[in-house]
Amino acid sequence: MLNDILVSAGLPYLTYLILSSYGVPTVTALAVGSVFPIASIVVAFVRSRRIQAIGILTLSATVASVITSLYFNSAYLALAKGSLITGCVGLVFGLSLLAPRPLIFYLESSDAEGRARAETLWQTAPQFRKVMRFITGVWCIGLLGEASLRLVLIPLLPIDVFLPVSEVMWIACFGLLMAWSYRYGHRKMAKAAG
Repeated sequence: MLNDILVSAGLPYLTYLILSSYGVPTVTALAVGSVFPIASIVVAFVRSRRIQAIGILTLSATVASVITSLYFNSAYLALAKGSLITGCVGLVFGLSLLAPRPLIFYLESSDAEGRARAETLWQTAPQFRKVMRFITGVWCIGLLGEASLRLVLIPLLPIDVFLPVSEVMWIACFGLLMAWSYRYGHRKMAKAAG
């Protein structure tokens, strides 16, 4: 994860600072910095030979952000990439509430045994279904809220301040949501069990 943060946040930020200090226009400096996360996603795909949904979403948002920011010469559009990604992920969580099982149900466990246990709980424990749906809803609201807040901060903060603040925001948001989900889910299921 540290490597991902370095490539996706550190190198673009450093590139922006260096290019800006040499007088390169803001939008161009931000666009050049986007090369690192794009290359990271492509390298991950080549290594694993698997398409990951979050990688495709990140790649699409990054490329769209670079193209639109260069076309419209807008630093705002270049900086809105992060909000586009977390906002889309938040929408996916929200839309999954309309599906037979919400997204958190599928993310709850990564091994076959855990998935089988989750399926059994889904079939037999109404409290489990309620908890999975509630956690999914909280993720939707949390991610959409974080994306919206970042969009509000873009014009309020200088770019060299916004870039690290933006990265800290999404890391903190995901970290808090994961910690809360784990704690809330275990507490509610323990209470239901006994």
